[in-house]
Amino acid sequence: MAGIRRHLHDIRGILSPALMQADVLSAHPDAKVRAGADVIIQAIEATVGRLDLMRRTCLPAKEKD
Repeated sequence: MAGIRRHLHDIRGILSPALMQADVLSAHPDAKVRAGADVIIQAIEATVGRLDLMRRTCLPAKEKD
């Protein structure tokens, strides 16, 4: 299970720079670029939400040391 947790964490880390860049693009003067950035942000946020749901529902609670 620790391996799955690590992969979920790594996937979030991989998506993080894309989300930060999309945030930058969301302030672009071109409306089409802003609209594209919004699509990217929504897709990444939905993916992260599903990863969190998978962690909460498919993995046992993490034991505290």
